[in-house]
Amino acid sequence: MSLSPACSATSTSRLSEYVYELYNPGVESVLDVVFFHGLQLSHTSEPHLSTWISSGSDKEVWPQTWLPKEFPEARILSVKYDASIRRSENCGILDLYLTAESLMKDLIFAKVGQHAWRPVILVGHSYGGLVIKQLCLHVSTRRVLSSDKQMAGFLNSVTGIFFYGTPHLGISSFFTPDGTKLKDASPLLDYVKLLCAESARLHQNFDDLRRSYEWSIAGVGESRPTTFMLDAESQNAVAVCSEVIVVEASARYGDFTVEHEDHISLCQPESRKSNSYIRLTSFLQSTYNNEVDRRTLRLEVPKMAMSLHSHFFVEVQKILRKAPIIALHGMGGIGKTTLAKLLFNKLCAKFEYTCFLTKSMFKGDTKEERDRIVSSSLYHYGKQVLQRGGTWEKTLMQKKLLFVLDDFDNDMHVELLQDVVNVNSCANSRYIVTSRDKHILNQLEFAECECECYVFDVKHLNQESSTELFMSHAFPKSTEPSPSLKDCIVKIVAKCDGLPLTLEVMGKYLKGKDNKSESYWKECFHALDEADNALRLDDRLWKKLKVSYDRLSSEEQEMFLDAASFFSNSRWTLQEAKASWRVLYGSQDLRWDNLVNLSLVYEVKEQDSIQMHEQLKSLGIRLASGWETGGRCRTWTHKNVPSKFNPSNYDERIEDTLFYSSDSRPHCNATHIEEVIALRLEDSMPLDSRNIGQMKKLRYLDSEKELMLDEIGGKLPKNVALLRFHGEVNNLHDMVDKWFAGRLAVLDLNAPLTCWPTTVSKFQNLEVLKFAACFFEGLPETFAQLPMLRYLTFTSCPRLRSLPEAFGQLSQLGSLEIDECCNLEALPNSFGQLPCLQTFNIAMTSNLQRLPDGFGNLSKLQSLVIDGGREISELPESFGRLSRLQALELHGMTSLKALPEGFGNLSELQSLEIDEVREISELPESFGRLARLRILKLWGMTSLKALPDSFGNLSELQRLLQSLEIDKVREISELPESFGRLARLRILKLWGMTSLKALPDGLAGLVRKSVGATKPGNR
Repeated sequence: MSLSPACSATSTSRLSEYVYELYNPGVESVLDVVFFHGLQLSHTSEPHLSTWISSGSDKEVWPQTWLPKEFPEARILSVKYDASIRRSENCGILDLYLTAESLMKDLIFAKVGQHAWRPVILVGHSYGGLVIKQLCLHVSTRRVLSSDKQMAGFLNSVTGIFFYGTPHLGISSFFTPDGTKLKDASPLLDYVKLLCAESARLHQNFDDLRRSYEWSIAGVGESRPTTFMLDAESQNAVAVCSEVIVVEASARYGDFTVEHEDHISLCQPESRKSNSYIRLTSFLQSTYNNEVDRRTLRLEVPKMAMSLHSHFFVEVQKILRKAPIIALHGMGGIGKTTLAKLLFNKLCAKFEYTCFLTKSMFKGDTKEERDRIVSSSLYHYGKQVLQRGGTWEKTLMQKKLLFVLDDFDNDMHVELLQDVVNVNSCANSRYIVTSRDKHILNQLEFAECECECYVFDVKHLNQESSTELFMSHAFPKSTEPSPSLKDCIVKIVAKCDGLPLTLEVMGKYLKGKDNKSESYWKECFHALDEADNALRLDDRLWKKLKVSYDRLSSEEQEMFLDAASFFSNSRWTLQEAKASWRVLYGSQDLRWDNLVNLSLVYEVKEQDSIQMHEQLKSLGIRLASGWETGGRCRTWTHKNVPSKFNPSNYDERIEDTLFYSSDSRPHCNATHIEEVIALRLEDSMPLDSRNIGQMKKLRYLDSEKELMLDEIGGKLPKNVALLRFHGEVNNLHDMVDKWFAGRLAVLDLNAPLTCWPTTVSKFQNLEVLKFAACFFEGLPETFAQLPMLRYLTFTSCPRLRSLPEAFGQLSQLGSLEIDECCNLEALPNSFGQLPCLQTFNIAMTSNLQRLPDGFGNLSKLQSLVIDGGREISELPESFGRLSRLQALELHGMTSLKALPEGFGNLSELQSLEIDEVREISELPESFGRLARLRILKLWGMTSLKALPDSFGNLSELQRLLQSLEIDKVREISELPESFGRLARLRILKLWGMTSLKALPDGLAGLVRKSVGATKPGNR
């Protein structure tokens, strides 16, 4: 039974005394797999390798050579420890407890379980399985006694354990056949016998821990006897025995199967088709699948969040194992939202449905609004649930749900949580809320289920964690501050009161200023010290945050106030805000980056809305209302338009007694209407065109209310840079000729406009232009002379028939959307000359006959969606020249008969969706050249008879393709055998393929396989 030594040529990297790295993906791994060997009958220096040698002809260390082919993004480790049953000077002297303690330190040193989002799978053979159990129990004990963050990280990262022939319930004999005695037997042998006799105790303790952390368990057991030879008392005596070492009753635990192997061959599979190997890889793939789902849902949190909040994280997780509802309570900026996100990221993969809501999502307080938000925020196993109307109640009934509501602070939130809990009515669901208001939390009652809300007070960071967080932002490259600053650092950290937000903002503000004089840091400390004079906690926090704001340039201060009081969490995107700021302040990219670097705003994508921490948003809104400055209110919305405003006397001085706050004290000094900079106008507000015309400093006008713009109805101020206009305006001549064409950067026009002025070229700064419900049939040729136009949208313009022939001269146009323009017949021939177009979406254009021949000349096009082009019968041959195209969707093109032969030349294409394209009978053979394709969906291609055999041949395609969905492709009877070579394919969904007879060999490694008559949602 002695195992042969591993090949000396085997390349491993020693990470610590006992931990060896068998494979590293070279990039950040998504999974750590750690192997634990069993007892060794003879001394070997490499049990971490020799235990896992394949019994096939190649004699490979299969975790090192096979697993990386299945899991190229996983890190594979193996541990070595004293497991010899023969005693010598250096071997056979450690017991299980000492082994566990030594391994614990080495595994943590090797960063196992120290990455917040990297799951760990432990694999043990025989005695190695017992080592794993003792290790987990040892770590748990040490964590409780010492509150060790690293111990907690390890246990939270373990997601599953796989056992090869482990005696969970003991064995009757162990390497002592026929009563013979092993020469030089180590105490370890007697210890293992004792352990086996008391294994029920170890197993029970471990199983309690397993249930606590919800680890997945699987394993395999032997059915054949093992033959082995041992030295007896005499030097020449040999004892031979054959027996089943671990019987099924003792090995069975979790998801378990019995294999036709003996105790040794069980962990030495002959090939990758051996059941004992496939069982392990299926288990790993299941965990990997959970990680993929978790990545799609994962919320962004600061890098240091887990280490700083680990003690809270572990404590709250423990509470959630028993309490279904928990409220994270504490003052603003203390880290409630971060902790809620950490919990969501950790737990989301374990729930069928997930939903994370923030206060800022809600635009109203009606039940219809609540239903809309919940329905649009639901995810099912990582995929967004697309529902029409508020139908979440039926969807969530008795389903395992993880529900988070951030910033819980009003009666509407109480009603929403009560509705969700009562309707869901599932004992395994969990609900997390964050709140600053205990009074609101005390109102929670649940009529349909006996649930109580556990209130957890989130405490301030201690001095050590506060200093660690501050230093990470002030000195991000781990540089040591000059000795003269150390006293200032201690004082500044102390003044931040253990609030993560304040520590981050102040650290970011002081970053790179270590070369400044000590007086600079002292000035910062004194500003924080003065903030402590404020009576209210929120005022104190705002004043401390204002220290960073006060040191911005005037333009950056204006951008911060605009972001907080107008753009944050609105319909407007960052790219639209930047377009306005380019005209108003200049250097918008650099100024925005500075706000991001100072943590005053969050970093978001250009096409997303601006996001800020609620406390910083509150600070900005207060400053915009004149708080601390003696200024006048600059932003008007339905929440704060002065109640005493008299529309017949627009320049009357009025006093705003309530502004964006739950307290009753005034926040806004007396103001003139002419001081307003931003206006969000709704129907309920007592303002008309004349009033708006008097807002001399107005820069942003977002109007839901219908307005009349003419000589009688009023004029817009000349400083407006952003305008959303809804109402009656027959033409824009006056706007162009007499008003503000030179300043306007963003125009969102929803009006029955019948024509555009030929002098449109005067809009020299127009960067974003959106048309909706306009009645013009075309645009003047001078439209192509808009030098800054980057984003153009046409929506529901039913009379639009054509675009200007000179359209290709829009030299900066990067994004074009055309939706529900049913009479559009053609795109201009110059369309292919657009030099910067990256995104083109065209939908519901039923009369569009073709794409221009030069369409393939769009050298920078990256994303293309054609939806509903039912008259288009062919794509131009130049289509294959779209060398940068990464995502392509073709929907409802019912007349399209074929894809061009050059389709395979789309060398950068990563995602392809073809839906309801019913005339295509075959795909071009060049399809197999789509070397970067990751996601392929073929739906409703009812005439498609076969897939090209070339599809599975390319090595790059084999390496990258991850998801394949085919629906209602009824003519295909078989998939090409080359499909079996798609090594990275993890998700295969085949629906409505009524002629398909079988799947090709080689698809056993799927994480998800769904084969049926219809899509599950359509049954």
